[in-house]
Amino acid sequence: MIKVGIIGADKPDSGELLRILVNHPEVDVVSLFAPGMTGRQVTSCHAGFIGERAMTFSDKIDPSKLDVVFIADDSQVGKDVKDRVAEWPELRVIDLSPSRFDGSLSSEFAYGLSEINRKGLVRGAKYAAVPSPMAALALIALYPLASHLLLSADLEVVVSAPDDIVKSVDTNIITDEILWQLRNAQSSLDGNVTIKLLPADSHRVMRIHTILKCPLALDEVEKIYDSIFDDHNFTFTSFSNVGGEEVEGTQKSVVSFNKPGAGLLEIVCVADCRLRGGAGDAVHAMNLLFSLHEKVGLQLKSAAYGSCGETVSKVASWFA
Repeated sequence: MIKVGIIGADKPDSGELLRILVNHPEVDVVSLFAPGMTGRQVTSCHAGFIGERAMTFSDKIDPSKLDVVFIADDSQVGKDVKDRVAEWPELRVIDLSPSRFDGSLSSEFAYGLSEINRKGLVRGAKYAAVPSPMAALALIALYPLASHLLLSADLEVVVSAPDDIVKSVDTNIITDEILWQLRNAQSSLDGNVTIKLLPADSHRVMRIHTILKCPLALDEVEKIYDSIFDDHNFTFTSFSNVGGEEVEGTQKSVVSFNKPGAGLLEIVCVADCRLRGGAGDAVHAMNLLFSLHEKVGLQLKSAAYGSCGETVSKVASWFA
C-alpha cells in the first residue's frame, strides 16, 4: 500500500483529496497534518466523512515513513518538505498549494497535467505540480492546436467559474502558466492570453470558452484532438454542448467544437474544477508516479441522468 500524508489536511482541497484517497485500493492515509486542528476529528472540517472512516488531525508528520506527501497549503512546513526532498530519496511529493506557480516552483517538479505531460510523469519523475483549474481546462482546450502550430494571435478566454475562484484568482499567474505550456508546444507563439472571468451558478463546474482563427473544417479539428487525447482516459470530444451535470463530481473533461463563421473555431471545455486542477489531478499524478493505471481510484460517476432522447456527448520541530 502507498502510505500517504497530507500537509494542510484541513483545507477544502484536502477534503476532495481525502474523498478519493480513502476509497483508493492502493492507498493507506496515515498522516493528516493540520497543526491548528490537532486531535480533532476530520469531520470537524470535512462533514462528508460523518459516518465514514474515523480520522484525526495531527501536528506531526514524518516524511521518512511516507511514500507520498500531498501539499495543500502554503505553510512553512510544506515549503520545508519541498526544499528538503533530497533527504528522503524514495519520497514522492505532489504540490497543489495555492502559490505553487508564483515563480518559486523547482524545475524538479513535473507539470501534473497528464493530457500534455504523461510521459514526463511516468518516466522517472518523483515530484509533480498540479495545474491550476483554469490553466488545466484552457490547456485541454488549446494545447492540441498549439502542438500542430495552429495558434497565431492573441486569445481571449472566457472563464465561467465558481464565485470563490473568481474572487480569489490572480489571472496574471494563470496566463503565465498557460503560455508557459503552450509555448513549450509551439515556440513560435507570440500572442498573449487574456482571461475574462464570469461567476457560475455551480459550486463545482468550470467552463472555458474561446473563439479563434482556424481555417480547418470540424472533422479535421476532431482528428487533431483525437490524435492527442485518444489514449487518455478522462478527456473526450463532442460536437454538442455538454452540461455541467455531466462532469460534476468526476475527473472527466469534455471539449466541444463549433464553426461560428468562416475561418473561425469556437471551443468550449467543461469540467469539475474541484477535481481537474485539484484533487483529481493530484491523485492522477500519484497514480502515474507510482506506475499505476491512471484510472485507479478515479472512476467517479456523475449524478446526471435523463431520457434516451436527451443530448449524449461523445464520448524542523514538526518532524515526528
